[in-house]
Amino acid sequence: MKTICFFSGDITRAGGTERVSTMIANKLVYEKETRILFLSLVEQSRTLFFPLNKAIKHYVLGKKWINPGLGYLKIIPKLRQFLRQQSVDIIIDIDIVLDILSIPAAKGLKTKIISWEHFNYEYEKMSFYRYSILKYSVKRTDYIITLTESDKRAYQEKLNRKKNISAIYNPMIELSKLSKIDKTDKTKTKEKWLVTIGHLIKRKGMDYLAKTASLVLKKHRNWKWIVIGEGEERFFLEQIIEKEKLQEQLILTGQIKNVNFYLERAQIYVMTSRIEGFPMCLLEAKAFHLPSVSFCIKTGPDEIIENGKNGYLIPAFDCKKMAEKIEFLIENEPLRKEFSENTWNNISKFQMNIILNAWNKVLGTVYKEIK
Repeated sequence: MKTICFFSGDITRAGGTERVSTMIANKLVYEKETRILFLSLVEQSRTLFFPLNKAIKHYVLGKKWINPGLGYLKIIPKLRQFLRQQSVDIIIDIDIVLDILSIPAAKGLKTKIISWEHFNYEYEKMSFYRYSILKYSVKRTDYIITLTESDKRAYQEKLNRKKNISAIYNPMIELSKLSKIDKTDKTKTKEKWLVTIGHLIKRKGMDYLAKTASLVLKKHRNWKWIVIGEGEERFFLEQIIEKEKLQEQLILTGQIKNVNFYLERAQIYVMTSRIEGFPMCLLEAKAFHLPSVSFCIKTGPDEIIENGKNGYLIPAFDCKKMAEKIEFLIENEPLRKEFSENTWNNISKFQMNIILNAWNKVLGTVYKEIK
C-alpha cells in the first residue's frame, strides 16, 4: 500500500487551492493500493468547506496559526514524527512555503517531496521570503508541479530546474456534471448580472473591480454585479458602494456555498486580479457558459480565454478598456450568446481524466525513485 499525503496550510479554507487539491485527492483515492491522507498545518474551522471522500483521513499539526519564520522550527519534529507514523511515501506540499518544513522533516526518510506551485514565478519573486524558499526548494524537492507551461519554462530557464518538473492544469468540472450544467443552463432564466468570485483581497484587484464597476453600473442601471467572497477589502468596497450610490447594483454576498445559483443565472464573468497561479474561477465560468472578461496577467487567463471568441483579454489593469468591453457585451445580446456558445471550445485539456493521467504519471516517476 502506497501512502500519499497532501500537506496544506489549512484545508478547511474556501479558496481555489483547497478546492482543486480536494478534487485531485478524491480521485486518487480510487487508485489501486493507494492510501490518501490530508494534513493541515492548522485548521481554523471545525468543518471542511470542500468535501473529502470518507476514505481520506485528515490530520492537523497545530491548533493556532503559526506565522512563517522561526515559529516553523517547532513544527518540523512534529511533521517528521507524522511522516514516520503514517509511513508516508510521498508528501505533496500545496504551497512552496511548506517545502521549508517538508525538506528537513523528510531528511533520511523514504518520503519523497512533490512541490505543487499554486502561484507563479513572478509572484514568488515579489516576496524576498517566498523567493528565498523557492530557490532553496527548487534544488531539493523530488518533483515540481507548476500550473502553466509558462511557469514551467520560468523554472527551467531562470531557476535551472531541468529534471522532474511538469505543468499540470487545474481541472474543470467533470464531463458528466458538465452535461447536467448544459441542460440546466438552457432552462434557467438569465438575469442581468455580472459575477466575480474570489477572496476580497488586494491581490484579487478589488480596487480595479470597484473602479470598473463604477464606470459600468452607472451607465447600466438595470444590471447588477455580484461579488462572491470575503476578505479584508470588504470595508473598502462597502465605502465605494456608499460613495457611488451602488447599493442596489454592486452586491457583496460574502462567502457562500451555493455559488452555482449565481453562475447559472449570470451572463458575464469578470476577473480583475493582479496576479494568479491558475484562476479556477475562469474555469467555473467556462463550465457555466459564461463569457469572461479578464485582465491579461502573466499566467492563466490567456490559456483559458480565447480573446474575441468566448471572452476578452484586457491589457493589465486598464479599467477603462475593461469597462468598454463589458459594456459592449452588455449592449450586444447576440454577441453574448455567440461567446456563450464558444465557451467550451478548448475544454478538453482541462478535463479531470487528462489531469488525473498527468498526476498518475508524476506519481509513477516518484514511486520508481522510492524503489
